[in-house]
Formats: sequence, C-alpha cells, structure tokens
Amino acid sequence: MNLRVIALLAAVLPFAAVHLTWLLAASYGHVDWCNPYLDSCTSISATGRQPPASYLFRATMLPAAVILALYWWINYAWLRSLPGGNASAPALRWMLWLGLLASLGLILYVTVLGEAGDAWRLQRRAGTVLFFSFTFLAQLLFAAQLRALAAQLPGARRLAAAMLVLCGLLLALGLLTVVLQAWDGVLYDSVEDAFEWMLSLLLQTNFLLGYLLWRRAGWRLQFVAPR
Repeated sequence: MNLRVIALLAAVLPFAAVHLTWLLAASYGHVDWCNPYLDSCTSISATGRQPPASYLFRATMLPAAVILALYWWINYAWLRSLPGGNASAPALRWMLWLGLLASLGLILYVTVLGEAGDAWRLQRRAGTVLFFSFTFLAQLLFAAQLRALAAQLPGARRLAAAMLVLCGLLLALGLLTVVLQAWDGVLYDSVEDAFEWMLSLLLQTNFLLGYLLWRRAGWRLQFVAPR
C-alpha cells in the first residue's frame, strides 16, 4: 500500500488552503491585495474569518489536520519497524504524541475561527500555540531520529540535515519575535503577520522534505492480520 500521497498532502494542502483562502478573501475585499510575507498586511486568521473564504478555510484545513495526524502516525510506525527503531521508541512516542496534539490544536483553531467572544479567542490562541510549537518539536524529533537511523534509510542523512536547518530557522525566527516584541512593541506589531506567514511556510517546507524522504525510501505500509 503506497501512502506517499499522505506526506504530499501534509505538505501541500495547508499551503494551498491558506493561499487560496487569502485570494478569495482579497477578491471580496475582506483583506488587502498585497504580499503578506513582505508587507505584513494581513494575518492568516484574517483570511478565513468571513464567508465565503471561511467556508473554504474550514473545508480544507479540517481534513488537513486529520492528514497531519496520519502523517505522524505513519512516521512512528515506519521508524519503529526499522532495525534500531525499538531503541528509539521513547523519542518516537514523543514525536507521535506531539504531532497528534499539534493536529488537535489545528482543529481547535479552525473550528472557532471567526467566532466572537473571549472564550473562542482563548481557544484560537491555545490552538495556534499547540499547532506551531508542537509541530516544530515533532519535526525536530523526527529529524533527529532520521539521523540516528540513517544507515537504514537511503538518502536520509542529507534530508535530515535539511530538516534540522529548517528547525533551526524556525527556532531563530521564533526567538526573534520574542526579542522584538520585548524591545519594540510597535515595530513588532507592524511585522507580526509576516512572521506568522514565514513560520507557516517553514513548517510546510519541512513536511515537503518528509514527502521526499518517503519517496526516496520507497517503503510501503503492510497490514498483517493477527494469527
């Protein structure tokens, strides 16, 4: 059973969903026509708050959350099956649970996007923190395990190194936002949205590297009936 499409969708679907939602929201005048990566003109949340863009956002991001959960479960099962995978079981379990909680965070965020009220605002904030921080940690653990098991994985060493570089960029960008917010709140507010778009792009790029790894490894998932 070839499941590479899961990794590809994990990389492409959220990216496409966010950008198509932005195009739709901009065409209805709900957000500005601009380059959000450079102009910091709108947040990702703002693109999906009002219909019809909100319908597209929910219809694509909720399935994306399920696909991301599958992505982490399959990575866990795959790496555990490799020689030496049992020795890495604790780290792999952490990777799995962090990935699943990140997917849950995305669901919490998407389901109440556009709703008014402090309770919904708190849920959106919690969902955002869960998704970004736990996805980063899961990706970091994944890359570390790939390096540890590189002898069993064709081409894994370079892809793992690229993943670690992206994780380093994510960490540096996150720390920069904290320092900038503490140093100059006004300046931070003017670039906060651009930081959000760039963080999202780096996360999705790491999922794309995961797809390339699956493709190069050429593995297949097999379900075995119990005897």
